[in-house]
Parts: sequence; structure tokens; C-alpha cells
Amino acid sequence: MRAFDDLGSFWLPDHEEQALSGRLQFDPQGEGITLSLVGMFDNAPDDDGHSTFRIIGWRGNDKVTLDQCVLRGRNPRFPGVAESSYYANQMFVGHHFERDDLAFHSASVVVSDLDNWVGRSGITVQDDYSHARSGTQPIYRMSFTPPPEEACPFSRGRVKLAFGWKPAGDPIHGISFQQWPGIKIEYDQMQAFDIIRKDVGRIQDLVTLCIDAPTVVDSLILQRPDIRVKVLSGEETDFEQSIEFIAQPIRYLDPQQRKPRHWHQMLLSFEELGGLEAIARWLDVSQGFQRALDSFMSIRHARQMYAENRFLNVTFAAEAFHRIVTSGAPYMNEEAFYGLLNTYLANTPEEHHEWLKGRIEHSNEPPLGKRLRQLAARAGSATRPLIGKKDRWAYTLSQVRNELTHIGPGSREFRGEDLLFLTESVYAVVRICMLMECGVSHETMRNKANSSSMTWYRDRLKGSIERVRNQLSGENDPGD
Repeated sequence: MRAFDDLGSFWLPDHEEQALSGRLQFDPQGEGITLSLVGMFDNAPDDDGHSTFRIIGWRGNDKVTLDQCVLRGRNPRFPGVAESSYYANQMFVGHHFERDDLAFHSASVVVSDLDNWVGRSGITVQDDYSHARSGTQPIYRMSFTPPPEEACPFSRGRVKLAFGWKPAGDPIHGISFQQWPGIKIEYDQMQAFDIIRKDVGRIQDLVTLCIDAPTVVDSLILQRPDIRVKVLSGEETDFEQSIEFIAQPIRYLDPQQRKPRHWHQMLLSFEELGGLEAIARWLDVSQGFQRALDSFMSIRHARQMYAENRFLNVTFAAEAFHRIVTSGAPYMNEEAFYGLLNTYLANTPEEHHEWLKGRIEHSNEPPLGKRLRQLAARAGSATRPLIGKKDRWAYTLSQVRNELTHIGPGSREFRGEDLLFLTESVYAVVRICMLMECGVSHETMRNKANSSSMTWYRDRLKGSIERVRNQLSGENDPGD
């Protein structure tokens, strides 16, 4: 998703006769999608920018649909040239969706570092720099054979791994060649765009978990069978039209400024994860803990976040993930608990029933400390070199979470550095558990236990735990 600044013609749906000239800009690191128009739409919503709507138009030779638009300002200027400006949350290049529901049957996505993560190439080179034979010149040969396309089914369709390529230059000045892998999701039935975007987000999250660094969606191409390429005569061809989706990423870095992620810096390569089968399983299983995953990955995708918020987001995600994917035993069986609750209610004035139920109705669930211990037990030897004794680690984290969620006059304050390493340790444990949900074996994860991606902060985590425990000293500590 590269920046652009183009002129074009734009109008509201069903009002092409009132088209206005304007300037469409996209700045992924700045304001996102903005539209500046010469003139004002006669039929635009007039509610101080509180409603969203679509704007249709042309950007050069490309059809564009600006979706979820918001009015930024108007300048009627009398006398003079009237102006108006809009912000769009998202844009589709390649088709006019005037009133259509946004639904597609396939999505092709490229995320940053996908090429290094997949680690495959169709390029072969031969060079001869031997000077043993006098009078010979070095010869350099390159050939490209696209790696074979792979496909694997999941519950709603198929996921594919394919390669794109592009030559550039000319034989006089020099030729360059570029290749890249992409992941394509083909659905059995048309899917609403919101569902597709969640699927793409889960793939982005999976790559982020594996390469141990934030990723960004660089390209998202959508297709559907009823929208086909048209030639100059207006006739449709047999080829489905590629529709590019553009929106401002939460965290974006220009490709020219990125440092490539190499295999030794990653937690798992594409092959170590389990290849395309693991991605297909991930698309299915991660649906169940989507909300936990969103909170969990916020610390990787956000540009910046306070240390306290990072810690709370990750511990919330850990608790939610545990609740969803495990059958953690309650403090007492359900029959006994609700029998006790009913006894309390029977001996409490009716006007206090709601208060009492609000206080104890959910108190039979496992506490955070127990949930963290069970997650650490599931991760097992994969995280033991990092966190040490799981009971001690879990108790410390649960006490810190309690301090941060029950702030009062005597609440403790923790160093940002300590919260950072405690947060990373929860991320490390839950990440292992999430990856095991899509079929990664415990043996594979155990082999990564002492890798740099797992232990780069081990000594600092140990120091942070000691400092925090000193702050919490004097309390009953089952971790000692």
C-alpha cells in the first residue's frame, strides 16, 4: 500500500451528473485517505460529519469507491471557488460499488516479510568468474521458474500459496527481476468483506507470531465472479476484475525503510509451522478466540502504547484465551456453587440481591494466577527456561494485574521496564499455546526454548520479577 496523490472526478452514488473534480491522496503514515474537491455535493449528508457514506469516482483510469466517508470541511466562498474535503476509512480500486453489498469470493494477500518467512525462490543463477582461461569474459545467467502453487482446504474454502513476479528495465541499460509469495483465500460461497478482513487479519497475526516482529498488509486484492475485466469496447472478458483494497494501516513502515527479517531471528519458519496446512487450521481454530487474539496482538500492531495498557491487554487476552480453549475447573462444582449462592440470596434483603450477585456470581471461575499456571503448563518446556518456576511467575503476574486494575490511594506503581518484560513473558507463553492450537507440536516448540527469539530478555525478566516481588513483599506468597 504505497502513497499516491492523483487527480480525478468524483460523485455521490446515483448522481454522476454532479461529478466534481478533485485530488485524491493516500498517505499510509499520515492522514490516510483524503479527498479535496473543487465545489460541493448538492446531496451530501449535512450533519457535521457524523454519518458515513460512499463517494464514487475515477482516479486516473481506475474506478474507485471511497467507503465510510466523513465530511472534513466546506468552504462555500462567495465570490470565489467553493471547496469541500472528505476523509475515507477505506477505498476499493477497480470497481464502482454504488449500492452494492461488499462481498467477494476470493482474497489475495501479501504481508511484509512473507517472502523471508516462506523462504522459497524460483530464481536460479549461474555465474562464471573463472579467469583460469585467458581471454574469457565472466558470464552471468539467471532463470526463473515459478514455484508450484499449493492449496489446502479449510472449513469455508481453500487457502493457496502462489508466487507473483515482475521484470523491469531493458536489455540496453540493465534488467531487474522481482518475485514474491502471496496467500490466496478462495471461499466456497460469497463472503461479506468484514469476514474476509478478519480472515486476512488472522493470517497477518499468524505471520507476526511466527517471525517475532510486527507485519503490515502490503497488498489485498479481492475478486468475485460477477465483476469481470472490460475491454475498451465495453465488452466483458472471461477474467475476473482485480479490486484492490486500500486503508490506512495501524502501524506502517515504508518498504524502503524496512530491515528484512531473517530465519534465525524468527520463532518459526513457514516449514516449521507446518506449511499451508497449519495456515488452513489456523483460519478455523482462531475464529473461536478472535477477540482474545485481537487484544493479544494489539501490543504488536499498535504504534505505541503505555506499559500499563500493554500489560493489561495481554493478561486480559491470556485470561480470555484460557477461558475459551480450556475447560478450567471451577473452585467448586456448579451445583454446589449455585446452591451456596441461593442460600446467600435467601438470607439477604431483596434490595441487595443484584449487588450480591454482581459480587460473587462469577467468583467461581479460576483466578488469573491459576489460568496462567495452566497455560504455562501447556507450554511446558518451551517456556520453562524463560519464566522459571511457573507458580512463582503466575502469582507475581496476577498480583501486578490486581494492583493495576484496583487503583487507589495506596496502590503501588511499577517501573515501565518491569512491566515491559512481564508483558513479554505472558506474550511468550500464550503465543506458544496459540500456535499449538493450529497443530504445531510440543517437540517443535521445545526445540525453540533456548532460541534468541524466546530468551533475549531472560535475565532482565528475572530481575524484573525480583523487583516486583520485593514491592509486593509482606503478602501471602504461595510461589516461594
